[in-house]
Amino acid sequence: MSPSEYSSHPVRELMERLNGLIHSAELTDPDLLSSDIVAASLQSVSTILGVTHVQMDRTPAQFVSGYGLTQLQSGFQTVFNELSAFQSNKNLGHLQNAKAQVEQAVMPYLWAFAPIGQESGLAPLSETIGQLSVTASESIRQLVEQRNINLERSAALASQLQEASARIDSLTEAVVQQKADAASTVAVLQKQFAEDESARDTAFNSTLKKFGVDFETMQKASVDAQVKGLASLQASQDQAAQIVQVVGNIGVTGNFQKIATTESDQANRWRLITVAFFVCGIAIAIATFVKFWDQPFTPENSWSVLIRLMYALAIAAPAWYTARESARHRTNADRARQTELELASLGPFIELMPDDKKHQIREELTKRYFGNHVNEHTIEHPVNLKDMRDFALELVKALKK
Repeated sequence: MSPSEYSSHPVRELMERLNGLIHSAELTDPDLLSSDIVAASLQSVSTILGVTHVQMDRTPAQFVSGYGLTQLQSGFQTVFNELSAFQSNKNLGHLQNAKAQVEQAVMPYLWAFAPIGQESGLAPLSETIGQLSVTASESIRQLVEQRNINLERSAALASQLQEASARIDSLTEAVVQQKADAASTVAVLQKQFAEDESARDTAFNSTLKKFGVDFETMQKASVDAQVKGLASLQASQDQAAQIVQVVGNIGVTGNFQKIATTESDQANRWRLITVAFFVCGIAIAIATFVKFWDQPFTPENSWSVLIRLMYALAIAAPAWYTARESARHRTNADRARQTELELASLGPFIELMPDDKKHQIREELTKRYFGNHVNEHTIEHPVNLKDMRDFALELVKALKK
């Protein structure tokens, strides 16, 4: 047999498909493998399949019979058909038939591989197959034990489920009883509510009739009071028309009154400060004259007198500024009070004039009171420095003489 024919022979693909079928979920079910007969059948198929794989891998193409390989393909195809049929209908007879086909149609044609080196090659294979059988048996045993544990747990869960179902039935009966009690209670409450509602309707209708009589009486009294009130309002309307203008003027002139009061307070405060400065300066000057009144004016005491008089002048000098501030605040107060007086008397003064004359007077006064220029505040020295310098020079010359 040529190497190309040997490597591409259909038996190789069939053996791969058969190997996948043996390891499928249906053929590796622990419940299925727990039977020794079934396990032996599947192990026989798996073992012969493994031996054939080893022979095909170790035997050269020149020592392989093409006829024998074709017969092996036919036998493996029959085994594959039996296992596929079991996978479909779960009939255990197909597994026995598969084992019989292995013994009758596969094993007799293993002569297709020449016996070169078969003894040395089959020894490891037999050992491996034995180990796999032991491992598979142990795995099956563990799976069966785990299945038994799961069955016990399932039985326990079923018992718990039965108890829970009994509790649910008991609770259902309790709920039904409670619903019946609640329905009875609701019926009693509805009956009592209907009786109370009827009593409330009767009381409400009686009260409503009483309120109707009272309302008619009150309405009649209210109409009489409104007629009298309208007459009084008509009489007061004329008086209100006369005092509205006065009230408006008071609102307009109120700010000027506040300004006049504030400016008067400021003027009085600056006046007191001015008086204090003048009193201090005059007191120092008087003390100086009293001290040196009986002493001759000599060069020794002239500087002392001059310095004390300069102190008195320095203390009294701010009085000129405070006096000016007092006069400025007094002027602002008088101006604000005059404006307040004019605005307050404007309304009554022009009340009896024609409307066009009133508008003309208001326009003229608007130009007078609004948009005026505010005078700048300039600081003027209370004493001319040039005059003070001339006075000091003349005083020094006099002292030198």
